[in-house]
Amino acid sequence: MSHHRVAVIPGDGIGVEVIAEGIKVLRGLEQTAPNLTFEFTDFPWGCGYYLQHGEMMPPDALEILAQFGSIYLGGVGWPEKVPEEVAVRGVVLAIRFGFDQYANVRPVKPLQGAPFPLAGKDPSQIDFVVVREGTEGLYVGQGGRYARQQAGFEQWASLRPAFLQSDELAVQIGLYSEHGCRRVMQYSFELARRRAGKRLVTSCTKVNALNYGMKLWSDVFEEVAEEYPDIDHEWMHADALAMRFVTSPEHFDVVVAPNLFGDLITDLSATLLGGLGMAAGGNIHPGGIGMFEPPHGTAPDIAGRGIANPVAALLTAGMMLDELGEAQAAHLLNDAVADVVREGAVRTPDIGGASTTQEVGDAVANCILASRPQTSDFRPET
Repeated sequence: MSHHRVAVIPGDGIGVEVIAEGIKVLRGLEQTAPNLTFEFTDFPWGCGYYLQHGEMMPPDALEILAQFGSIYLGGVGWPEKVPEEVAVRGVVLAIRFGFDQYANVRPVKPLQGAPFPLAGKDPSQIDFVVVREGTEGLYVGQGGRYARQQAGFEQWASLRPAFLQSDELAVQIGLYSEHGCRRVMQYSFELARRRAGKRLVTSCTKVNALNYGMKLWSDVFEEVAEEYPDIDHEWMHADALAMRFVTSPEHFDVVVAPNLFGDLITDLSATLLGGLGMAAGGNIHPGGIGMFEPPHGTAPDIAGRGIANPVAALLTAGMMLDELGEAQAAHLLNDAVADVVREGAVRTPDIGGASTTQEVGDAVANCILASRPQTSDFRPET
């Protein structure tokens, strides 16, 4: 019997809606595989919690989450009510940093039947993964704002004429560690080895302009590459790599990127999937607690309308299953999603359909149940 305790943070906006469909589909897997069970515990943390309590999560949130095998997060953010820097740092980054989830993994493999934006390209030839370092770089939250009268202003103002003419300066410090670079790169090379695809790891850098942090990144990349002679390696500047995602995405296998660049290029890569509503994501520390979140955010403009695309959340649940060691269940879930997308009868408006969020979840759950003998249609719990 495989029993998994999962902490569920539906979050804000459409996060609540898509995570409900993810839970529904995982419950469908339970009915298909009697030896697989889940124990879901909901936590109402996010912007709604902040408006009531003045904090995004309680002080002992990490201690609570440490009791679970995995975390399933819907999304956090409500810009009209809570400043974005408060919302994101208060939940998403707090959990990533707290559990040292250094590998943010975003697979890019277009599903047949999904919208595809590139003319003259075959989506079936595109199959790569972006591994974004998730704990370092400009996201460490170090630096400060300095008014002209404050101590420290002159230190920075002397660097440029425009600084001297300013009344306030903001300094954002990016911190990169040799260990942090090395471990995410080793993870990426190991992933390329397991995938048995093109066996290529591409480093995203900007060493020509960022002469300290990216020089360390690039130096460590070359050292790690020597440990994997069976895997090819290359590097590209971030701007050139973004262009290649559009002109020749079939070239890539595993891309490893520092935090900020990885944040940008993963959203770009989601356009190859049909949009962020089709893109899965997971924050991983091998052997530790992972947090799995569809990267589309909370979309307050469509929240509550029942039209959010749950595919990203469903594929994200598949990633969670893989990390929990449930490869067969993950395969079944991913195949069910692919079947529903390929058939095209049930799809949300963002990818050209008119179905509701719930109808897509029902279709995937029913597809899973159809894989067992004498199944009946999925009936949501009441």
